[in-house]
Amino acid sequence: MRKMRNEQGMTLLEVMVAMAIFSCAALALMNTVTVSSHYTLQLGETLRASWVAENQMAEARLTRRTFTDQPSGNEEIGGQTWYWQARLAQMPSGVKVNEVIVFREGEEEHPLVTLRDASLVGGTK
Repeated sequence: MRKMRNEQGMTLLEVMVAMAIFSCAALALMNTVTVSSHYTLQLGETLRASWVAENQMAEARLTRRTFTDQPSGNEEIGGQTWYWQARLAQMPSGVKVNEVIVFREGEEEHPLVTLRDASLVGGTK
């Protein structure tokens, strides 16, 4: 007569399925961390670029200046040089506003921040 043995443990197939599930979960987690860190860096850049735009707009408010002469320049914040252009822009509604555009060097077509203010121009058409 044969004795039945009580076996414990996992079969090779069960181990392989568990490893496949774990590797899929690990890849998804790594992708989430990568995307999250990318957006965190991008948020930091946008924040620093907005500081540059706000600095230029604050200076314009203090000196009561409109950007009719279209000044431009650069400013270093956070160890990086940011380039800005200012101008007097007209909105689709006809309202004129001071506008500051901030970008990285050579990336004028892709501004990081655009800030508009109608308080000095008076919102005239």
